[in-house]
Amino acid sequence: MFTSVRTPRVYEHIVEQIESAIFDGRLRSGDRLPPERELVRQFSASRVAVREALRTLEHRGLIDVRHGSSGGHFVRDMDAGLLRRDFTTLLRLGRISMAHLGEARLGIEPEVARLAAERATDVDVKKLREVVDQRGAVAVTGQSARALDTGFHRLIAAAAKNPVHALLIDALMGLEAEVAAPAMSDDDHAHIGAAHETILAAIAGRRPEDARAAMVAHIVDLGRRLRPLEHAAPGP
Repeated sequence: MFTSVRTPRVYEHIVEQIESAIFDGRLRSGDRLPPERELVRQFSASRVAVREALRTLEHRGLIDVRHGSSGGHFVRDMDAGLLRRDFTTLLRLGRISMAHLGEARLGIEPEVARLAAERATDVDVKKLREVVDQRGAVAVTGQSARALDTGFHRLIAAAAKNPVHALLIDALMGLEAEVAAPAMSDDDHAHIGAAHETILAAIAGRRPEDARAAMVAHIVDLGRRLRPLEHAAPGP
């Protein structure tokens, strides 16, 4: 699968070859890389260079290391983990605020909702309905519904059938869950639940512009409710 390399920075060329194999589909999520000894042979490189390349790939989020008898280096599933980690770092450094997050969501999610209204399958709509119903049941008990709230928005992104949108929304929702104060009033919960119902109705009814408008109204309202909490929260 791989060819020998002869340069002063051998590990970088090993990284490039393995990256290319992942990006062009020769290596897929869950595939196990050849054992270290075999990689040394295929690349005609030193064990040190191979190990450095594997560490680099792991840091870039392209492979996972698993231990045990069935362990090894595996191509990892692509998700928003790395993107979310970078956002969280900026948040903790005080460089991201609720206002920044709301502005980003306002620029992305209304279009995602519009596309979802055009592209959602019956299965997508059913999943959204289940999450909205679950949220209503949880809110009545006074428990936190944050996971269901973020899950609702992730499902809309999945229904839009654009993996770039899904990746961005996944990362933004992870950050939103960390930024937004978990303690909300009953009035806040009621408004969020009602907004989700309105968005779902537009998506289920295949009304793209209504879905877009409902999402705009929801994000603007949510920002208004969270803004006082941001000013009251301690600094990072």
